[in-house]
Amino acid sequence: MIICKECGNQNADDDQFCGSCSAFLEWSGEKIVEDVPEPEPEPEVEAEKAGIVTRIKHAISGDDLPPPSGAAGTTPGTLPSPGGAPATGPAPGAAPAAAASTAAAATTAASAAATTADDKAAALVATPTSTEAKAPEARVPQAQTPQPTRARPKPVKQPPSRKINPGDLVCGACGEGNDPSRNYCRRCGTSLAEVVPVKRKWWQRKPKEPKVVAAGTRPGQPGRSGTDVGKQGRLVAGKASSGLSNARRVLALLAIVGIGTAIVIPSTRSLIFSPFESLYNTVRRTVAPEYETIALDSDRATATSGDGTLAFDSNTLTFWLPEAAPASVTIAFVEPSDVEHVLFHNGQQSDGGKVDREQPRPRTVRFVITKTDGQIVEQDAEIADEDGFQTIKIEEDDVVSVTTMIGGCYPDPAAIQACAITELEFQRVK
Repeated sequence: MIICKECGNQNADDDQFCGSCSAFLEWSGEKIVEDVPEPEPEPEVEAEKAGIVTRIKHAISGDDLPPPSGAAGTTPGTLPSPGGAPATGPAPGAAPAAAASTAAAATTAASAAATTADDKAAALVATPTSTEAKAPEARVPQAQTPQPTRARPKPVKQPPSRKINPGDLVCGACGEGNDPSRNYCRRCGTSLAEVVPVKRKWWQRKPKEPKVVAAGTRPGQPGRSGTDVGKQGRLVAGKASSGLSNARRVLALLAIVGIGTAIVIPSTRSLIFSPFESLYNTVRRTVAPEYETIALDSDRATATSGDGTLAFDSNTLTFWLPEAAPASVTIAFVEPSDVEHVLFHNGQQSDGGKVDREQPRPRTVRFVITKTDGQIVEQDAEIADEDGFQTIKIEEDDVVSVTTMIGGCYPDPAAIQACAITELEFQRVK
């Protein structure tokens, strides 16, 4: 267990940052070692019954010693001979002197052996030492040299050190799992204030317990005690339905009044129906527009060369062919119109709209549009080398005339600027 010196919070041994104040525990933590009970002393082994000193003394005194080994038939006082015959002992006159000298030598040897044995036994015994603890010496604290501030280690994204359980707070900086009670990450010290707890998976969630109702009561059945859900739903639906019914009645009444007024007072028809008609036409043109060809004034049609009326005679078997560049044809409308687009029939076409590609045909054209207020608008268009017609958008209002100028022709736009146009059909929305 590690105690934080900053706030006193208790942290686990493997935590690197305090869970309460995010202090780095390596600098501001104090590890508390729990007291471990001392093991019971092992029973001392009993000393051998016969110590070394005792064995030495017995060896010197001759007690409990086995009789000397010798040949069979030997007796005390006789020594075996090399040939097996008993040797003759010392003379009877020298026995007292030899016995006295032998006893003195034995006494001296026994004394020396006992002294040596006592010294060895004393050396085997440990000298007791003093167990008294010395009092600590008083020390005067010295001034500490200021140390530079150590930067907190940057968090690195790593796998969590433990299993992530539902409700844990996963640190977004290092990926470590933390207990819900922690305010800071246990590994990198990042704040966990905005971390969303880990939710249970759908298969880990407990199923909702069925709602228990009183005996004899059905939820949503009118006339029963308790919450009547069905009745409340029907009341809300009834209120909404009544509101829509009232709105429909008001609209129907207004329509009847308007129609009656238009019938009785003819001058009010345009005032009543004009806004609705305008709105209807706007929606129709946007959603499903229908087009019609604008009527042209052939008397005001002009061309730089050739018969320009062949470009708008509604016949795809004829064509306008200018003789030289620059080539242009001007088409005037019977009345100012809102031009939506033009259907451009390119080159010289045969029956079925097949373009004769052995002849030059326009590649680039310019439309010069003149409006009722005198404003002139120019639009350039790229013509595809295709059979039939192609639609080119104009989208200009209050147009009185359009001049079509040929810029370049297939197959060499730079060298050829005069070529045929089968038909030009300017259309507007109905």
